[in-house]
Amino acid sequence: MTIPWSAARRRFAVSLYGAPPDFPLDRFCALLAARGIGGIGLTPPVLLAMPPADLAAMLARHGLRASSLNSAGYVLHADAEAAAAQAHLDARLFAAAALLEAPVNVIPGGLLHAAPGAGLAALRAASRQGLADLDARAGRQGVTLSLEPMHPMALGLRGCINHLAAARRAVAGLSRTGLTLDLFHSHWDDGIDGLLREAVELLRVVQISGVTLPRDGGPPRRAALGSGEIDVASFLRALDVAGYRGMIEYEVFFDAMGGPEPAALIDGALAGMRALTRAG
Repeated sequence: MTIPWSAARRRFAVSLYGAPPDFPLDRFCALLAARGIGGIGLTPPVLLAMPPADLAAMLARHGLRASSLNSAGYVLHADAEAAAAQAHLDARLFAAAALLEAPVNVIPGGLLHAAPGAGLAALRAASRQGLADLDARAGRQGVTLSLEPMHPMALGLRGCINHLAAARRAVAGLSRTGLTLDLFHSHWDDGIDGLLREAVELLRVVQISGVTLPRDGGPPRRAALGSGEIDVASFLRALDVAGYRGMIEYEVFFDAMGGPEPAALIDGALAGMRALTRAG
């Protein structure tokens, strides 16, 4: 199925992670809006720096929706100072989500956040309990959460829930929590087919990029759309066939992409998305 380009472009979002850390949010929003892009993924620095009402007003002025708010969770912090900083961010994320009606991405945290000696099974159980606690809070505040399973190579610092099947089990029975499907983190997982076939309604956030697999066997790397070894076009077609109608967010990171100029980054993302969707 060919997706009309006007519809694909309005459903497309670009994460602010792709811009320099000091790049003004208003300018980034203006770049997106001038190109007809419909959404933006928001990052912790802007969520901490701007009151939620000001963020909502800025996005409305540019005709943008927030495709994701990053990131709540990290429930395994053994360090009290790190846990307090995350709690402060979580409070701002929940307040912004209520105004922006956007999903809050949830990342549980990994082995290196926990107290030494904790076993992986215990950490995964603690992650599920932490997620349940966040879900209850989301219910009280009327916001939506989105659990992101991470690539196994992120086990240390980011996430100890890695398989899509495990993520589906973790959100089963939770009323306010769905799933983030980041193709970078889940391209290897044969659970994608089952998720799209059986439970596409769980998807709250979908993130894409090119994925490069280094020849030396090192960890995968994000790349521009249309490059790398992963068939992103087939994934997008499968999403459409499954009935997913939410936003599709391009997520890459400024430093890892070589410090691109924001307008060039966005233009390249648009060109890549148009080619991948075969839009006319």
